[in-house]
Amino acid sequence: MGTFLLGRILGGLATLFCVSALAFFATALAPGNPAAVLLGNMATPERVEAVTRQMGLDKPLPVRYLVWLKETLQGNLGTSNLSFKSVNDLLLAALPPTLQLSLAALVVAVVVAIPLALLLAQNDRRWWVKPTSALITVGISVPGFWVGLLLIITFSVWLGWLPSAGYVPMSRSVSGNIRSLVLPVATLAIYLIPPLVRFVRVTALEVLREAYIDTARAKGVKPMAVLLRHVAPNTLITTITFVGLQLGGLISGAIVVEVIFSIPGIGRLGMNAVLNRDYPVIQGVVLVAACGYVLVNLAIDLAYAFLDPRVRTR
Repeated sequence: MGTFLLGRILGGLATLFCVSALAFFATALAPGNPAAVLLGNMATPERVEAVTRQMGLDKPLPVRYLVWLKETLQGNLGTSNLSFKSVNDLLLAALPPTLQLSLAALVVAVVVAIPLALLLAQNDRRWWVKPTSALITVGISVPGFWVGLLLIITFSVWLGWLPSAGYVPMSRSVSGNIRSLVLPVATLAIYLIPPLVRFVRVTALEVLREAYIDTARAKGVKPMAVLLRHVAPNTLITTITFVGLQLGGLISGAIVVEVIFSIPGIGRLGMNAVLNRDYPVIQGVVLVAACGYVLVNLAIDLAYAFLDPRVRTR
């Protein structure tokens, strides 16, 4: 178990190092000069050159990367070229809305998808299974932004039940916070539910074909008891792994949802930084997203080891 955990930690650190290098060099080699963007209409060759030296952009790329990496390891992600605020402060302000949105959407997706998938597997030969499976397939191919716009038109424009955009912090109003997140969470959950349902259903169908399931049925165990006692636990390991793999989609989906619903989260912060070529913020957003991805996958690996005793002996 110790070797397994150490290997996962070292792999996560290596991943973060590679992501940091890619994020830095990709932004540094992007076309355009941040100094010229910062000066705007006041940009002249002399001023651009002076600001370039002031920002340290005249130094060789490897030297700039080592300086940035040293500062990052000390917990300093730099200063925004656009707002002149600390990147750390910008990320700390944007992190709570993103975490609340992502965790709520993930919980809703799991609560809805897993029971639905087990129900479809248990009743595989019923007439309503094929239409439901077809609807799930359609849901996989539907873009997340289209779902968000459809929800806005329906529940905000036509019915007027929920706000179409904006975010209310929980510290200001609990009810306002919930109302502002209903549509974004629903959009992101709808994006996650179809692939999760399809995966869990296929896994559950494989479990239902096992000999011990036939033995349980022959002993007179009721179908619901078979589903809960035998099928659900044996699909749990692969389901946890699949949920971990879906985190990449969750992060990208959260970016789209935050832009559509004007939620001041990490995704919107990163999008604005890309549009304004605010390279320190872009690098900070990418690094924070990578850290979250690595930490969640490490937690999933630990859960996998806890659920499967064979992993602990490696």
